[in-house]
Amino acid sequence: MNLRNFKLLCIEDDASTQEHLALLLKDQVKDFFQAYDGAQAVEIYKKFKPDIVMTDINIPKLDGLLVAKEIKKLSNDKTPIIVISAFDDKKLLIDAINIGIDRFISKPLDIEILINTLNKIASNLQNKIDLEYMLQKEKEELAQMAHFDMLTNLPNRFIYMSRLKQAISKAEREGTHLTHFFIDIDGFKSINDTYGHQAGDKVLREISVNIKRVIREEDTFARISGDEFSLILENTEDQTTIENVAKKILKATSTPILYGENIIKTTCSIGICTYPANCSSKDEIIRLSDKAMYEAKSDLSTLFHTQNTTF
Repeated sequence: MNLRNFKLLCIEDDASTQEHLALLLKDQVKDFFQAYDGAQAVEIYKKFKPDIVMTDINIPKLDGLLVAKEIKKLSNDKTPIIVISAFDDKKLLIDAINIGIDRFISKPLDIEILINTLNKIASNLQNKIDLEYMLQKEKEELAQMAHFDMLTNLPNRFIYMSRLKQAISKAEREGTHLTHFFIDIDGFKSINDTYGHQAGDKVLREISVNIKRVIREEDTFARISGDEFSLILENTEDQTTIENVAKKILKATSTPILYGENIIKTTCSIGICTYPANCSSKDEIIRLSDKAMYEAKSDLSTLFHTQNTTF
């Protein structure tokens, strides 16, 4: 029953009626709250935020319509309210409609009508929750598509550019260095041509995972396009650390990849530039590390290139 997912507040000043409603409904809902006057009802609502409110009109301190009006205001008109009354008054009905009452049930109370009404309200609430959840999931999926590469689940170029800009600003403020890596998979086109694009996709996924294993969680590792990746290392103050990271990446990308009955062997070329030691802007750090990567690719005697030094 949908009612079991929701909290219900029953507002009624007659103790015997309250007792009867408690026996009938307490086990049918998630939580059951009772209020014997309007002021108490408002306080209970503020504290526990029940999902459904059921109120008599003729109650002490604040009548049921005033309570309903206050709860509608507190909930931004999201909490459904059932008004129960022995009065058959057109003005009362008009006032209830103007407040936004969801259901009006006459006394003497018909239990079957009450249960059916509660179930319909609970069903509507559940539909709204399901819809909101679906819309939120769609929003999250769109954000994922906008900011992350769908094949490798790495940050995409948009996120990478944003984080590089932030890292440079941080380095300027704190007087630190950051190092930028351009990583290109060697001969990737021939992998696609020889084994097919599904094999190429698997190679990119596995290389991404292998590189992530050897870098820090806080480092920004992104897929820029095709078989090109970038890595941003912040607070890199010594050359030895940079060299060690590069060697770990070279080893990670040389791990053989099994595709069907084929073993695909890969290597990569890395270009490295450090800010502000080798460059003075975001565009320059990208250009120079890209240039160093192509130098590494063309010089087979080296493992990788930095802007100033070959290792």
